[in-house]
Amino acid sequence: MPPGAVAGRAAVVAGPVQGSLLTIAFLAYKLWGAKRDLSTMSKTLDTAKRDIEEEKGASRAAKRTAENARRRQEESERAAAEAAEALQRVEEARLATERRWFKGVRPECHPSEEDIVRMKAAYRYSPGFLHLAVIGFSGSGKSSFINAIRGLSNNDPVAAPTGIVETTDAVTRYTDPRQDSQIFWYDIPGAGTRNVPDWQYFNNLGLYIFDCIIVLIDNRFLDSDLAILRACEQFTNIEVFVARSKSDQHINNMALDMMPRGFDPCHADDEARSRFQQIKSETRRKFIDETRHDVQANLESNNISPKKVYIVCRDAMHSVWNNSPSPMAIDEEELQNDVAEFVRRRLHGDI
Repeated sequence: MPPGAVAGRAAVVAGPVQGSLLTIAFLAYKLWGAKRDLSTMSKTLDTAKRDIEEEKGASRAAKRTAENARRRQEESERAAAEAAEALQRVEEARLATERRWFKGVRPECHPSEEDIVRMKAAYRYSPGFLHLAVIGFSGSGKSSFINAIRGLSNNDPVAAPTGIVETTDAVTRYTDPRQDSQIFWYDIPGAGTRNVPDWQYFNNLGLYIFDCIIVLIDNRFLDSDLAILRACEQFTNIEVFVARSKSDQHINNMALDMMPRGFDPCHADDEARSRFQQIKSETRRKFIDETRHDVQANLESNNISPKKVYIVCRDAMHSVWNNSPSPMAIDEEELQNDVAEFVRRRLHGDI
């Protein structure tokens, strides 16, 4: 075969082969690109999977955090509710104690020996002497009473301070001016003040150490007065007197209320003054009767032993001290005599 023919045939064969090689090379390149894309996609997918797992982990952590916060909130709310219930139980117990106290169910009051020794030291309790306390609601006239029963005016240099508002904020001891007296008088802060609540009055002030307590009432019998009297009944060593103070003021005010508006006894004519004195005399009898009845009714309704009530006023007590008559006197002399008799008998060991 001629050389030209051979070359031509070779060219004919080489053409398709070369095309096939190019195709193969192109396909190989495409395959490589596909593999590269697939690898990239695989990496992206792995990254996406990791991101999803991380998000799931973060979500689980957030859920755990939220669950822990919810549990802590529930625990806090439960603790707050339990604390509120405990406080309510304490308050209900306190109110129940007060209700029982005022209904006649006496709360236990058993001071220890240490309590008694401590309170006696605080009040300078002196063996061989008697210790008499004057107590009552704020404004009942305790300081004026304790001055009058010692024969002192309110202006005396050694008198207990007096005033419209409660002037006694601490237990104060006073000597008795009578010669060879074996008495100490005590002016006690008023029950019902901000610093001394009614139901804690007796125990907190250690009133169980006194030999005698004079309960002074003013306009009406108060729960604090009843609480003190009821507490005293637990102690056989305490002698108790009940006195209605300021009788002259109450009687005068009651009589004035029955006179015409604007009446002034200092500027009235003889006829009006005579009428006023008549009304005052009638009012005095009514005041005495009502006071005695009201006190006994209150004592009976609260299961407290009957007690005499002494109706007194400061000026009449002063007159009794000075052995001079007073038109205002009611029970002042009897009270002083009964207290003196108690002192005599107690000092001699008769009671």
